[in-house]
Amino acid sequence: MQENELKAYIKENSPLIFEYINKEILKDIGVMSSNFFVRLLDEFFNKQKRIYDEKVTADILGYYLITEVLGDAKQAFPFFRKDTLSLDEIFKEAKVYFNHVKFIIKDDIFTISLVQTKAGVSTLDEEIIKFSKQFPIKTSGLEEFISKNSNITLDESSQKLKEDVKNIL
Repeated sequence: MQENELKAYIKENSPLIFEYINKEILKDIGVMSSNFFVRLLDEFFNKQKRIYDEKVTADILGYYLITEVLGDAKQAFPFFRKDTLSLDEIFKEAKVYFNHVKFIIKDDIFTISLVQTKAGVSTLDEEIIKFSKQFPIKTSGLEEFISKNSNITLDESSQKLKEDVKNIL
């Protein structure tokens, strides 16, 4: 999908794309806030160097938003909270000490790794992956989700989300 086509698609369907990300992509992982979704879109489309190519479809956009914007940065643990991206389900399952989270896409697999870096323990020579979980990327399903839910009236927060997305794209 060309970038301008993808932007138009997102503008039109942003509340349902957001809902799909939370209900399907982040199911059993956590929850993304609507403000953070808007921020990820803004950072994704304004990033100078990115792995985005025309192979990115609306169905896999959610994975790329998270990985592209957060993946390289190896976000510190305090970053993940209810007003950004909560990874509570992963944290409950892992039960390990870590100080950063890393996101990777490789071969249609979305991987979340909990990492211990030198910043957390000065005696480490290199980072240690303390916990890693892989999820197969869902390469279809968004269109079906949108068609099933397109007749639902948008509530106030969904309308605000759609307006915020239009303003940044």
